[in-house]
Amino acid sequence: MSCITKSVFSVLLLIACISPAGAWWDPDYVTDISTTNLYGITAALKKEDLELDQAAIIATRRISADRAVVLVGTGGSPWWSGPFGLFLVDPLSGKLIKKIAAVTSIDPRNAMPDIKTAGPGYVTIVHEDVDYATELARRKYFFNELSTAPATLQSYKPVKINSITRFNDSLYFTGQQGENGVIIRLGLKNGKPAAGDWGIIKNISGENLTPITFSKIERDVLRMYTPSETYAFDGKAWSRTKGVDARYFRPEKDPCSRFSTDELMKNNGFLYDKCDKERHTQGDAALVGYEGRCETENPGKYAWLHNSYTGILERHALSASLIDISKTPLRRFFVWNSAAGYEAVTGIYDIKGNSCKFYPMPVPGKDILKRYRPDRAAHGCGLNDKLGPFQKFGDRIWFCKNFYGGEGQCGVGAAGFFDTKAKVFEILYSSQTAKWSCSAILAEENTVWMGLQHIGEGSVSSGGLAAVNPATGEAVIHEVPSGISAIERIGDSIVLGGDEGIYILNAAGQALFLGPDVNKDGNYQFNFLE
Repeated sequence: MSCITKSVFSVLLLIACISPAGAWWDPDYVTDISTTNLYGITAALKKEDLELDQAAIIATRRISADRAVVLVGTGGSPWWSGPFGLFLVDPLSGKLIKKIAAVTSIDPRNAMPDIKTAGPGYVTIVHEDVDYATELARRKYFFNELSTAPATLQSYKPVKINSITRFNDSLYFTGQQGENGVIIRLGLKNGKPAAGDWGIIKNISGENLTPITFSKIERDVLRMYTPSETYAFDGKAWSRTKGVDARYFRPEKDPCSRFSTDELMKNNGFLYDKCDKERHTQGDAALVGYEGRCETENPGKYAWLHNSYTGILERHALSASLIDISKTPLRRFFVWNSAAGYEAVTGIYDIKGNSCKFYPMPVPGKDILKRYRPDRAAHGCGLNDKLGPFQKFGDRIWFCKNFYGGEGQCGVGAAGFFDTKAKVFEILYSSQTAKWSCSAILAEENTVWMGLQHIGEGSVSSGGLAAVNPATGEAVIHEVPSGISAIERIGDSIVLGGDEGIYILNAAGQALFLGPDVNKDGNYQFNFLE
């Protein structure tokens, strides 16, 4: 299938088709061309190595109607030892156009190359662990079809986007590249990213950035917080403040860890009671605004805390789970998953100055599982649905569900809402979203957008972007070849932050890669309309 797509941000941006992955790594997934000489590739390889007797196509990507790139492995099953060849072919005529490059495995014992993306004049190869499909390296090859010059190679790491914040006339993206933090700014003009108006910030005051946990606008200043320092932008210049901000992060060390077990048990546990009280004080139950008994549950005075210090919600995460209706008198809702694991209690607390009531999120029964996920119902699975990303819109708290889908566990993915006036949940089940967990949400008047993902044993894969009709529950899935961590509307487009960088869903429903992308000189670029 051709992947030629027209973008409002690039004259012609080709988005690569992603072929379905085999069971990683499944040697039977390849196409053996040892004797068929498909595209003339086998004959070309034998000219280079007269003793070569085995070859197989590992991956193919169409870049236009009459051009495709093909990654070929040699050496026999399981094929990951290589060497490999990258070829440009004409799928219509079946002819070989040229060999782009030889590809060497970064680890012949445990790594497999694959085509990540491709377009006119470039191919991006990723090397992945054969057991877990985790990315080990990424290399981009630039070639000229009409030139005999060798392809130019650039190795780089993608920028994984974590959040999007609109500040003044720009969008600010927090991200991570390898072990370091990254800030990306995109200027806006007429409701669109403005061509040429962008910047990538990798250091402030001469030092690399730490990965950013969250960002927020406070007193007309954009602040980005990490557990060890804070970055601030006042509209003119960036500044860096060392040290933890105690409003959002508690001390990392468990207060009880400074005592031995014997010491904690002496004097009827006096020291334990003392440090445990300190532990829960640092856990900030008081931030919720109510520490007594709830009408529908009795979790005790530590109603908002996990069972262990390391599992306690961090202060910024706890604050982000509060939805204030009024300060005086106090009225707020608190979105809650009470524990990790399969037996989590998930729902919403209604908190007033002198009362508290918990409303559990309805969990699907066997009938729901059978209707929307008959394949899992037939074999049986442990349901573990949890309330995931959420957003208040009007009188509703919209959310989407999360669940673990490995090791015999499952869930029924969906968007839903909690009516803050009627105090009832409604789940909008759909066969389109049922098999997917949710990674991000944006609620609007006529559409609820959900980032879809599958959380399996040791792996997470993208399911695209769902557009859910809040009136009917029907969903349309837009293909996005990247996990989605943040969703924002800009004009008539939806901006997505994800594992590969920034995507734009335009008014035609096309998900287009905006960047950052590396060019043949090794510099980052964005794909804007010229």
